[in-house]
Amino acid sequence: MEFKTVWKEGMIFKSKIGKHVITMDSQPPLGNDKGTNPKELLAASLAGCIGMDVVGLLKKYRQSIYKFVIETKINQSTGGYPIVFDEVELLLSIDGEINEDMVVEAARLAHTKYCGVSAMLAHSVPIHWRVILNGKEVGTGISEQYLSHE
Repeated sequence: MEFKTVWKEGMIFKSKIGKHVITMDSQPPLGNDKGTNPKELLAASLAGCIGMDVVGLLKKYRQSIYKFVIETKINQSTGGYPIVFDEVELLLSIDGEINEDMVVEAARLAHTKYCGVSAMLAHSVPIHWRVILNGKEVGTGISEQYLSHE
């Protein structure tokens, strides 16, 4: 993977990745909020990576997904710089004709085997996850990579 990130003005940076351009900026007073900030982008990458792996596995298991929403909540450090993620919580809400055991297994595998973003982050921050299937909580977990470093 190779791409360039170019400073435009103020705190605005643009990364061209393949055919796509991502704009990053910071909040006022330093920036003008004309793009997402890098930590938000990292968090969105985690949710997207987990989501893609869960969908891929559920399709492999021949499950029918009607709706899938991932809510991300991150606590950040407050004791000085750098400000880093202290804890990540992902709520995976899925509706469909899906077997409970299969969706929990798909979430577990996404976090422990397939999602490279999760694997990288989990070495430094706990990633807690919950699966809600058709309105009912069916499984929870924490990144095993983080547990192995405690």
